[in-house]
Amino acid sequence: MVEILPAGARTTSGQLAVLACPPALCPHLEFAVAAVLGVPVSLEWAPQPARPGTVCATLAWRGAAGTAGRLASRLRSVSGVFFEVAESAVPGCDPVRYSATPELGLHCATLAANGDVVVPEGVLEALLATAETPGGAAELPGALRRLLGTAWDEVLEPLRSGGSGGPVTHLRRTG
Repeated sequence: MVEILPAGARTTSGQLAVLACPPALCPHLEFAVAAVLGVPVSLEWAPQPARPGTVCATLAWRGAAGTAGRLASRLRSVSGVFFEVAESAVPGCDPVRYSATPELGLHCATLAANGDVVVPEGVLEALLATAETPGGAAELPGALRRLLGTAWDEVLEPLRSGGSGGPVTHLRRTG
């Protein structure tokens, strides 16, 4: 596991799951991850049975809070890749998961300790206010599904299962 820690940073751990990637993009993806982590990255790729013709890999990391967001932002620029990045909680920062598909784009969710998506009170109050407007109640179910990332889960779940049991790369040395 690589530790990427600026002086005084709150440390956290996380995991990148590349759920499906065309083999030709693997070097580009590794380069993008290395650019964020600041160390060379060589992932162990395995065939993704749920999406023939693609490969998958997992990377465990330890670094400063916010690393997951930086990884997700950088990886969304690599087209054709399905991925998730999760970051554990640290004091002052909630756990978070970023999910991405080429069609849906990037979804970010704050998580509870058990992995459930947490929706902030202010967001729920805004949805309730919208629901009280004419026609607003009809939009509420779709808005809640977007907040929960339902569409992302529907696309990624078969890939999560297909990639389980594959190799995990642990970065243990910083640059």
